[in-house]
Amino acid sequence: MTKLRLVAEWALLLLAAAALVFAAQQRGLVERLDLWLLDMASWGKAAEPNPDIVIVEIDDRSLARIGNWPWQRDAHAELIDQLSRAGPRVIAADILFLDPADPNHDQALAQSIRSAGNVVLPHTFGPLIGTSSSVTAVMPIDPLLQAAQGVGHVAVEPDADGVIRRFDLSRDISGTKFPHFAASVVEIGGEAGTSFPLPTNAPAIIPYNRAGSFPSASASDVVAGEVPGEFFRDKIVLIGATAQGLGDRYSVPDYAGRLMSGVENQANLLSAIYDHKLIRKLPAFWALAIQFSALVLLFIAFWKLRPRAALIASIGLMAALVVISFMMLRIGCVWFATGPALLAIVIAYPLWGWRRLASVSRFLETEARALSVDGATSRRPAGEGFDVVARQVSLLKNLTSEVSRNLQLVQDVLDASPDAMLVTGGDGQIVMANSRAEVLFDFADEELRRDFLGLVVDIGAEYDEISHELSCADGSSFLLAKAPIDPSIGSEVLVLRDITRIKDDERQRRETLEFLSHDMRSPQVAIIGLSGIAGSSLDPAARLGRIEDQARRTLKLTDDFVQIARLETEGVTKQEAELNSILHEASDRAFALAHRKNIQIVTQENEEPVFADVDPSAIGRALDNLLSNAIKFSPEGAKVEIALDTSREGQFAFSVADQGPGLPAERQNDPYARFGAKSDEGGPSSGLGLAFVKQVVDKHGGSIAVRSDAASGTRIEFVLPYS
Repeated sequence: MTKLRLVAEWALLLLAAAALVFAAQQRGLVERLDLWLLDMASWGKAAEPNPDIVIVEIDDRSLARIGNWPWQRDAHAELIDQLSRAGPRVIAADILFLDPADPNHDQALAQSIRSAGNVVLPHTFGPLIGTSSSVTAVMPIDPLLQAAQGVGHVAVEPDADGVIRRFDLSRDISGTKFPHFAASVVEIGGEAGTSFPLPTNAPAIIPYNRAGSFPSASASDVVAGEVPGEFFRDKIVLIGATAQGLGDRYSVPDYAGRLMSGVENQANLLSAIYDHKLIRKLPAFWALAIQFSALVLLFIAFWKLRPRAALIASIGLMAALVVISFMMLRIGCVWFATGPALLAIVIAYPLWGWRRLASVSRFLETEARALSVDGATSRRPAGEGFDVVARQVSLLKNLTSEVSRNLQLVQDVLDASPDAMLVTGGDGQIVMANSRAEVLFDFADEELRRDFLGLVVDIGAEYDEISHELSCADGSSFLLAKAPIDPSIGSEVLVLRDITRIKDDERQRRETLEFLSHDMRSPQVAIIGLSGIAGSSLDPAARLGRIEDQARRTLKLTDDFVQIARLETEGVTKQEAELNSILHEASDRAFALAHRKNIQIVTQENEEPVFADVDPSAIGRALDNLLSNAIKFSPEGAKVEIALDTSREGQFAFSVADQGPGLPAERQNDPYARFGAKSDEGGPSSGLGLAFVKQVVDKHGGSIAVRSDAASGTRIEFVLPYS
């Protein structure tokens, strides 16, 4: 229910943000912000003024030399005559001649305008007589209107901050279109008017050059003939007032100098037209589409990201909108006003944060109330703080600390278990493990979120789903037990009990049973048979000899089995021993057996004493077993070698080699099996000799190798560390 409510609030807030963007764009709620961004983006866009545009200034110098304003119309006529002689492309007189003056002077000016043939005059708009709201065009006086080559309006409307940035290149009054003064100049000046269309359906925004950037000359200097004709030849000449007292000044963007004369405004507009730098405002539909898309991205970030990440996303989205707006203006001369979207983002983030905080606060109160039902938790200290949120945060800290302690307690309990334990979630992924499980599966806490069978494969183990036994590569075995934690979601606890010792004991019991039922039973049955009627046909001496052989075999089996069992349970007792002495003592003990078969025992010891931490008794017995086997299976007159090799770094090796027939094929598959295949052709054999040797080597942390074939005999070598 809480999540559904949060989704509904999220959707409503998104719709509210979209409505705010629409309202802000339609009503201009953030127009000043957009205008400021527009100025920032337009800064430097103009680069430099068009070199074909020059200004003739009616400045303070001109007023001082020619006379106070307004001038007689013949003074204007003389100025136009002087300019016309220089051969300019267009003469654009940004001076309103709306009222008649001296008829002779008016006619003189009309004649000069007509003679020049390229003069453009301005007009303005005024209220329509008899109405309070309608406007009409107010044209220059009739003689001048008839003489002029073109006429255009010079009406301007400042933006909300009182700054001039845009111009109507065509204004519709009662169905009649009136071109702008600059548009008429372009039409008469040619080139630009025929090479590209001027935007007439919306005001054109211009990037300004710095005030004073256009080449200029004083009107009085022109009238006096003090300006070279080359200065005006084939140029667009703008005539306008720049003197301080004439009031023809307008506010412009800060980067352009804040104040600029009307004629210089016209020069900047013409420069933007000729240099193809007029800026068009992006249509409202597309502006809204981009801003709505940004809001959708923002609210997806609200839903998916953490609060800090959502804040970063909000700032990044605002920056992206500004960058997109700037790039569109700088590259495509299109202005995208992003103020409404910026306003919506600034308002939406704290509102969403507040709703989230309210939801969290409500959740905390509900959970704290639920926990307080338990008598043990009712003694929990209340949250502390200045306000409700601070107290809830304090309460959250208390709850978090308590949960952390409980989780740590659970982890400590798991770690204290002698068995490896894993906890799975409803998806079967491991979500918690104790230290023994981490060691068994060789992973750390940050590597959780994997399933059990995946862990088994990772360590190269095998799991039998029927017997629920896990067999590891190192020979250890574990029995898996499962118990559900929360049946509603399918979470479980998996316990892996180490049954390696149990499996070993079971194997030993099987081997002992085999030993008692087969190996020990066989010689005993033979003795009984030889002692009874079955053996009466034999010579008494032979009969006693066979009984003795079987008795010795029984004794040998018993002795070897006891030695292996003692070694398994008690291990080895290491002490410093001299290795050459162990070798010679083993050779001496085998001398009598070798002498009976006329076999020579060759010893290869080290010239210097060699000491190592070993169990001399166990190693001596292992060598006895190897020498005994070598003598038994070597032919008479053969040679048996026993050697000590100390050439390895940190290790030494004992080896025994004979010239016998080699191990039987079935024995070579597993030469260390306790009760495997054996041969009695060399005398009674228990089959436990090599098993004991292997056990001694393993207890010392060494390795053993057997090489055996019928041609060269058998060579057994075991390598041990010095300590």
